[in-house]
Amino acid sequence: MGQRRRRPARHYHRRVALEDHAREFGLRDYLRVVTGRKQLIIVVTLLVTVPAVVLSLLKTPVYAGQAEVLLQPKTSETLFDPNSGVRADPARQVQNEIRILSSAPVRDAVRAQLGSAPKVSASAIGTTDIIRVTARSTDPARAASLSNAYATSYIDYRRKQAVDDVLAAGQQVQAKISELQKQIDTAPTGAQKDSLIQAQALFKQRLDQLQVDGALKQGGAQLVTPAVVPTSPVEPQPLRTGIVAFLFGLVLGLGLAFLREFLDDSVKSKDDFERVAPGLPVLGLIPVVSAWRGKETPYLVSLADSTSPAAEAYRTLRTSVQFLGLDQPMRILQITSANPQEGKTTTLANLAVALARSGSTVAIVCCDLRRPRVHEFFGLSNEVGFTSVLLGKVGLAAAMQPVPEQPRLSLLASGPLPPNPSELLSSKRTVEVLGSLQAEYDIVLIDAPPVLPVTDALVLSGRVDATLLVAVAGATTRKEAARAVELLRQVDAPLVGAVLNGVDTEGSYGYAYQSYRYESPSGRREPIQK
Repeated sequence: MGQRRRRPARHYHRRVALEDHAREFGLRDYLRVVTGRKQLIIVVTLLVTVPAVVLSLLKTPVYAGQAEVLLQPKTSETLFDPNSGVRADPARQVQNEIRILSSAPVRDAVRAQLGSAPKVSASAIGTTDIIRVTARSTDPARAASLSNAYATSYIDYRRKQAVDDVLAAGQQVQAKISELQKQIDTAPTGAQKDSLIQAQALFKQRLDQLQVDGALKQGGAQLVTPAVVPTSPVEPQPLRTGIVAFLFGLVLGLGLAFLREFLDDSVKSKDDFERVAPGLPVLGLIPVVSAWRGKETPYLVSLADSTSPAAEAYRTLRTSVQFLGLDQPMRILQITSANPQEGKTTTLANLAVALARSGSTVAIVCCDLRRPRVHEFFGLSNEVGFTSVLLGKVGLAAAMQPVPEQPRLSLLASGPLPPNPSELLSSKRTVEVLGSLQAEYDIVLIDAPPVLPVTDALVLSGRVDATLLVAVAGATTRKEAARAVELLRQVDAPLVGAVLNGVDTEGSYGYAYQSYRYESPSGRREPIQK
């Protein structure tokens, strides 16, 4: 089998396309993030909501007493006030009165009345001249009495201020009257004395007005709504607290989910992989094999549990590979990955079983001359194999091992590990061995080393008809997948598709293997065999 003709690679355009795809993030991607990280969102939401509700339920109930005070004076109080109703800045005056209500003289009056003066809050009701005085306490009766005490103490303080102002003005007017009386007593009879008498009469009239005004003064404040004993607490409110905590926890959970998504560079879905490798189809979506507990121990699900969703996924991969072979010959298929431990050998072993069971004769060739493992999946020996044939120590037929209970499947193990794997794989003898296998078997599957650590897979790509790249959902990063594809395309590898391991069956684009079953004569429901 000769070398394939190399096609010119268009790496720059592919890189630009990759970057354009990476920038796309639509509604489906948002839904994928929410679905894929729903456990994180639920846990964060519960961690915020549950403690908030529990603490709210354990909190001692707090009651609020509310009294309302009107700042507008009565009509009788302003009967003799020529500036009645004139207020330069009502909003400012209300704020001033609120500060007065919290002042030391008012608190002292409350303390004298109740024995203590806890702080209260006061606020204007809309754009009105009414102030609401709110006192809080764990005792509902105490809350009401505090509110009323502050309201009445404030009103008394304002009334005292108003009366004191009138009395001070009256004293000044009385002093003026007395001064005029002295002038009258010493003034000669005539026009000047009459003028003094008239001025004194005006001051006496003003004094009478002040005396009447002082009797009517209320201080510009009235208690319009006294506080009553509250029957229900204002705190805690578990329902409101729970709703607020739930919304906060949900937003926090979504934020953490998208933050992790932003920081997580791994390939998580079919769309993810196709964005980082434009034009490369994902031929297989392999779900997690729940029965495979110890990953160090090989587990061949196609043999151990042929009715499982994973086994059905490998049969679907087999069908995709067979359809690709209709358009171009795919007698020798290389399977590799970007990094070690991404499931390339597992994929190859299961695909080989699926192909053999469909009627094809299959040869597995272990060309991973650094960490061979495929023989372990079938319980076969690695003492003699591919390197033994290359070095002429044994013939090809003698090195081939039939897989037990799989009559159409044979294995050529790696054999003793050489010091120069890349040189052996690039030799003419490798081409001859693969050509011999191609003539004898319907399809040859090559287990190649990963692309990024070593060049072995790149060397082999010139000796095969097709290459499959294996990745792991949530483990293989976009950068690693893109770099592996780039390296393979740089050497003009016949890269025909990819396989994504460890996908979530709920989000596998219709690959719900576990629900697509037929009923066997024994009554068991089993997947349809392809």
